[in-house]
Parts: sequence; C-alpha cells; structure tokens
Amino acid sequence: MLEHQQPFESLSDSLDGYLADEPGLRVRLSRPGFLLLQSTSESALQDALTSEIGLEIPAAQRATTVGDYALLWLTPAEWLLEHPPKETNALQSALTRRLASSLALTTDMSDAFVCCEVSGARAAEALMSGCSLDLRPEVFPAGLVARTALADIPAIIWNPGEPRRLRCLIDRTFAGHLRDWLVDVTRSQRASAR
Repeated sequence: MLEHQQPFESLSDSLDGYLADEPGLRVRLSRPGFLLLQSTSESALQDALTSEIGLEIPAAQRATTVGDYALLWLTPAEWLLEHPPKETNALQSALTRRLASSLALTTDMSDAFVCCEVSGARAAEALMSGCSLDLRPEVFPAGLVARTALADIPAIIWNPGEPRRLRCLIDRTFAGHLRDWLVDVTRSQRASAR
C-alpha cells in the first residue's frame, strides 16, 4: 500500500510555509481544496455554482473569484474550483446533488495538486525562467489562466489579481522537482542581485 505524503512537508515546517522569502521574491506553499468540475451543461453548472457559492463561470482562459473561492477555466467542459479545504466534502456533495439531473461530474482533486504562490518584484521573472509564457502583468493580466510547462512539468499558472503575485498548480508527484527548481532559481536570483 502506498503511503500518503504531504508535498514539501519537512521543508514547509522548517520555513514556516515559505520555500523562499527573499527581497523581491517570496514563494509560499498553500494547500487549498480543489474540485474538478466537468459538465456538458454550462447552464446547469452555473445554476449550481450560483446557488452554492455565488460564483460565475469564467470565460475561456480566465478565472473568477468570490471570497475564498476561485473557478479556473481548463477546457470548454472542465473547470477547477479552488476552495477552503475544510469545505471539500460538503461542497462536493452539494454540487453533485444540484447537478444530478445533468451529465456532470465533481471530482475531489485536493491531494492531486501542489499550489505555490510566487510573489514579489521578481515573481514573474523567476517563473519565466522555467516556462515559455510572458508572465509580466501587462501581458498576463489579472484573472488570466494558462496551462504550460514549468521547469519541464505540466502546470496551471494564474494571476489572481493581486499585484506581483502568481499561483502555480502542479501535480503533487512533481513536488520534489518543483521544490528543487525553485530553490535553484531563488539562489540564482539572489546571486545576480548582489
């Protein structure tokens, strides 16, 4: 039997949740809940989301937020709902119940993803060193969501609309690789700033 492991567990304990806390670059670990929502009826999904949490379905390659909830567009029939982790079971049950009459699926993906919040004046520069996207705010504005390869692994990057802050979601099996890569980037940027 496989043993469940928390990504970055020992590292986050020693750094109080921060992988890097440098002038101009801060990388913070977070563990929100995630539900993958798949539906052939966007209107049924919109009704369920409005009734449960008051969230609108975003346009393609965008995200919408309300309070502690964010809905990220993934494909024309898939969205990723980020929410407070303690609400996963209740929220999944409520959405499943509301979508019962339509062809829809809600899947708990909370243990599937690692979320890194990268912030500071050098946040975009740090992430751009590992992907082909231009993440500067004037090119990658608030609410934009993109799938890309980050440090050679599949990632979802989105701009939550706070200045100089980006969120990166990756499969938890790549957590060690991402950690090592971010540590190297932080060291490189620290050395070049001197």
